[in-house]
Amino acid sequence: MKKYVLIVFAIPLLLCWSNPVHAQKNTISDEIIYSIFVDRFNNGDQQPSNQMNVDDPAAYHGGDLQGIIDKLDYIKELGFTTISLSSIMQNAKGGYHGYWIDDFLKVNDQFGTMKDLQRLVKEAHKRNLKVLLEFVPNYAAPTHPFAKDPDKTLANDITDDSLGLDQAVRLNPENAEVKQMLLDAGDFWLDKADIDGYNVHAVDQTPPQFLKAFVDHLKSKKPDIFLTGSVLNADDLSKESYDAGIPLIANPAMQASMADVFSHVGTPVDKLYQQWETAGKNNDLLYIDNKFTKRFTQKIVDNGQNPVTAWKLALAYMYTTPGVPLVYQGSEIPMDGETVEAGNRLVQFNHKDEDMGDFFTKMTSLRTRFPVLRDGDFELAGSNGAMSVFKRSDGQETMYIAINNDTGTKAVTIDDVPNGMQLTGLLGDNIVRKDQDGNYKLGIDRESVEVYVVEKDTGLNWLFIGMIVGVFVIFILAVVLLSRKQRKNKDRQS
Repeated sequence: MKKYVLIVFAIPLLLCWSNPVHAQKNTISDEIIYSIFVDRFNNGDQQPSNQMNVDDPAAYHGGDLQGIIDKLDYIKELGFTTISLSSIMQNAKGGYHGYWIDDFLKVNDQFGTMKDLQRLVKEAHKRNLKVLLEFVPNYAAPTHPFAKDPDKTLANDITDDSLGLDQAVRLNPENAEVKQMLLDAGDFWLDKADIDGYNVHAVDQTPPQFLKAFVDHLKSKKPDIFLTGSVLNADDLSKESYDAGIPLIANPAMQASMADVFSHVGTPVDKLYQQWETAGKNNDLLYIDNKFTKRFTQKIVDNGQNPVTAWKLALAYMYTTPGVPLVYQGSEIPMDGETVEAGNRLVQFNHKDEDMGDFFTKMTSLRTRFPVLRDGDFELAGSNGAMSVFKRSDGQETMYIAINNDTGTKAVTIDDVPNGMQLTGLLGDNIVRKDQDGNYKLGIDRESVEVYVVEKDTGLNWLFIGMIVGVFVIFILAVVLLSRKQRKNKDRQS
């Protein structure tokens, strides 16, 4: 734990040595989000009940609000700034997933109480962590009072879903009573728990007119509210959904592309740039798996790759390209699972990988220290085989992200670096200077990444070299003095 804390503080300190500090903005685009499936995260004080059975993938497993409170320091140490919780509203029996809501104004008693939620938010805010709740405007339990009213419901066309949506009643948010109930519920959790915002579930299934009215209402109540949106079917996502005012919407197409590229060594990374262009160059919510998908780690293992190595490539892309990274619980371990159900189990904290933890904190430090990695222009600087170099610039800072997903060492040459500058690597301490042709050759090993900042070429770092030489001189003098002392002691004894 101490090791991770030192890394978090040391990297920004070292980077500040040679770079000016930028002003920080407090917007959703600056966040790094940790996604929590409440029932499958951590059991803090939930007692066994007739609904709880860890061996049954369709039953409660005991995760609760106290379990999240217990892990807030852990989440903070990994560098996350926001936690996004799955639906915690009171569900009908068996609704561990949160989609069989029968009371939109009550905490699911399997997870705790309103006091537990209030304490969770308070403790999170003490650590400068924001809290989002999943808000489900489209689905409710068959036991909900509106479920039997045909004016208040719509046909549910989901026929196969592992998280219960196929058995839920689909609400009609455009009905006046349903709309008012949802608006009141949106106000309720903001007032009662002081949460920072919502992850609106299935914006693609939400009537755009209602979605805009809902977002406008929330913003009128809390102007600085943080809003994200999840998507069930990308084909149903309309321009009107994007225009409703939610700044970050999940991008399933990009998720599928990232999972495919980074789980197959030798797949060109520039495919991701092409996908980003095709999708309209949006700043979306970037995720590589979630509770609805197969674990990315499992895909890596299925293809015979090293999970930590592949995860580093994926994280480097997610943390340095347009959008906001959203990481599903347990990815830092990294957890796997042969099926979606197997991937959605209580997080195995005792199996955490230290190398992964180190990389999370390094990438967080870079993203935090260099706003250009969040807000700068983005372009493909060059590719060679399955290696690509991306460029981010904002007029003040320029950085290059090199990702080699190839089976061997690769290099990409770039020629648009101003004279008198060098590229300084921030992960592997690599320095690239202009060659005799005036180009910069970025070469890295197979399945590795490097993030370069463009800075003035100062030649050899004589201060650093002098310090190293000084250390060796002191060491040699100490050895000589110790040898002399030992000889004197031997002479005295003889």
